Amino acid sequence: MQLDDDDRMMNFFFRDYRCAVDYEYFGDVLSIDTTYRTNKYNLICAPFVGINHHMQNVMFGLAFMSDETESSFEWLFTTFLDSMNGKQPQTTFSDQCQAMMNAIGTVFPRSHHRLCQWHINQNAPSHFGSLNGDPAFKKLWYKYMNYCESVDEFEATWKYMIETYHLDGHRWFNGMYKIRDKWVTAFSDAKFSAGLLATSRSEATNLTLKKSGNKMSSLYEFVMNYEKIQNNWRIREKAEDTRCRHGKPAQILKYHPLLIHAADVYTMTIYQLFEIELVNSLNCKFVEPPTCFGNDWNLIEVNVKSHDEYARVRHVVFNKQNHEIGCNCHKFETMGILCKHALLVFNCMDVTVLPKCYILNR
Repeated sequence: MQLDDDDRMMNFFFRDYRCAVDYEYFGDVLSIDTTYRTNKYNLICAPFVGINHHMQNVMFGLAFMSDETESSFEWLFTTFLDSMNGKQPQTTFSDQCQAMMNAIGTVFPRSHHRLCQWHINQNAPSHFGSLNGDPAFKKLWYKYMNYCESVDEFEATWKYMIETYHLDGHRWFNGMYKIRDKWVTAFSDAKFSAGLLATSRSEATNLTLKKSGNKMSSLYEFVMNYEKIQNNWRIREKAEDTRCRHGKPAQILKYHPLLIHAADVYTMTIYQLFEIELVNSLNCKFVEPPTCFGNDWNLIEVNVKSHDEYARVRHVVFNKQNHEIGCNCHKFETMGILCKHALLVFNCMDVTVLPKCYILNR
């Protein structure tokens, strides 16, 4: 707890032993949302939420805050970090609260901070003005959010928008450009995020907490309700663990060696995502025959493209000795699952076992 000068509680953080264990495994991605006020003290509720190996929500702790000042956030994040043996998340999601953004930069300097895209898209139209009625502009905006695949592509597209629509003096657009590394996916394509683009996991947690309490709830009652919700989540995780331990997923392609191995090493949820990528690899082709990468005969490079005429050409590099592979779509780096482009090359090179480096500890 953090107390004020009169020994009244200002801020409060709570976690149990299991939260620390979960964070050790799944603390690579952290989502924080402070949009919900609850209980009769009007404290701000701030759940620390992650994603487990079944793509379920997992709780790392819960905080109550009396205000949203930078100093309060710094105390909270420092307390959280101390309770988790100093381990920083790879990626931290939050809303666009300047005080929180500053505190995350101070306390989590090694974490890639990303802003919730849902909140940005909800807020953006209020700044577009007459451009809200321009479909071409809206298409450009959504391209910035998700479809610029390199920093150079984003910069060129942004420059085109600013010049075309005369926005060089627009305060909001200039402000968003300054923090572009926090919301444009082109700046995050090599950083693990478990597929998240928003703080929706935290917001869903807030909604669940809201249903379990009301404005007249005491702090004690709220924490008790929180523990019930957390225990229900853990029961569901345990049930899914048991299902994975004692069962095998049904394979869409019988006797495929990569699917057989994936069924042994992945949870059923992750297996299903992997299977989709492998099936989609059947819809991919080599743009030209594979060639050696530079003067290294062990490295093969190839350009891969889906049969969709609008699909982008992907560059894949494959090591014949250790079977390491890289694709410029960066699906593995962000999701932890090999992409269809890489799996097409694996099939063609007769790779029958997933290399250990593509089976994440999480």
